[in-house]
Amino acid sequence: MFTDVTYQDWQAAADRDKLLLTAIDRYKASRDFGLALEAGDYFRGRNPAVARKTVLRARKIETRDASGRKRIRTGTEDVVGNRIGSGFLFRFITQQNQFLLANGCVLADAQTKALLGADFDHQLAALGERALIHGVSWGFWNVDHLEVLEAARDIRSGFFALMDELTDEPMVGVQFWQISADKPMYVRLFETDGVTVLKLEKGMPVPVMPKRPYVVTMRSDALGDEILSTENYARLPIIPLFANSERHSELTPAIKAKIDAYDNILSDFADNLDRANDVYWVLNNFGGTTDDIAQMLEEIQRIKAVANLSDGSGSSSTAEPHTIEVPYAARQTALDILERALYQDYMALNIDALTGGSLTNVAIRAATANLNLKADRYEWQVFRFVQQLLALLGVTTEEIRFPRQCIANESETVADIAAMRPDIDRRTALKLNPYIQPEEIDALLRGEA
Repeated sequence: MFTDVTYQDWQAAADRDKLLLTAIDRYKASRDFGLALEAGDYFRGRNPAVARKTVLRARKIETRDASGRKRIRTGTEDVVGNRIGSGFLFRFITQQNQFLLANGCVLADAQTKALLGADFDHQLAALGERALIHGVSWGFWNVDHLEVLEAARDIRSGFFALMDELTDEPMVGVQFWQISADKPMYVRLFETDGVTVLKLEKGMPVPVMPKRPYVVTMRSDALGDEILSTENYARLPIIPLFANSERHSELTPAIKAKIDAYDNILSDFADNLDRANDVYWVLNNFGGTTDDIAQMLEEIQRIKAVANLSDGSGSSSTAEPHTIEVPYAARQTALDILERALYQDYMALNIDALTGGSLTNVAIRAATANLNLKADRYEWQVFRFVQQLLALLGVTTEEIRFPRQCIANESETVADIAAMRPDIDRRTALKLNPYIQPEEIDALLRGEA
């Protein structure tokens, strides 16, 4: 959580324009912003550690001595090799987020849910995904819908809040974006009494859209638009959603280190395959000079040949084809160990563990136990976010649920329903049946289907 500049600093500032620019610069240079960008790269399958990897190759170096004679010697150079990034973080975060939020948010009554807008469930899932990646994501209640504000979209765009040092609540929000390095930066400044859009010109923020209240009631007719009323909320309409109680990205140091090791091993293995994927030739009784051999060392990756000056037989030159078998058993073992460790550390579900149609529901629940525990901690954060958002709209409630995705042996479930049938009514049996949709139940009870 960015705290280099706080709301108290904002209140005490003699020049708020200058402080605004200072806060943006300090946020872009902060560890929070850097880690958020790094986590975004891992989520997209771009491993920054692997992106810097090079391969050492032999090369020929030609020089001339004082008399002008050419000298050839061998040397080495770093060249770009295979840089293979994995999709572990994307897989883990998508699984955790969708496991909890794929079925949306269920509230006590339909009227309360309607207050949150028609697209609320999708926006909440998008907000949760960004929170798990960056550690925090910010939800802006924009009159009648939820808007996602990312902590770090790219190196020139993001969002941060100035927190109150006493209450730990966001009091000022700063969203900045710049579509390219040669284009101007824009800033959307959120304050308790309204929002202002600014453009950075000659190093100073200039209002593009003057401050306006958050809720504006308009009337349009033939004469034009007329503002009937304006209103602000009791607090800043921006609420943080944290990934966990530590407020850190789910790309923890332990997860990152294992992903780096996995990607490096896989990339190195691909490099070895590239170097050994063709036949090479051993040249016996080769009569070349040492300069010729030095030149061949540079070309070895292209011509796949090794020169043997003499095999001691005194016979004529021969050429024998050879291949290299790249050792893989140790690498495969290491990859398997790292993959299991990644799933265990993240508490994710490896679908490979759920195989076979005879897998019982007890075994499925045991396999998903860690995922459920991980989702429990995440649910605390999402619950608090939705509760704060409803409070902003004047609704106080504890009845907030998030139906999780269910993984079950459906044939066993149906058999269990049949066994329970004497003790439950038909409607309950139909509701429990995984093959029957809720909207079909009334028609089935009426005998229409």
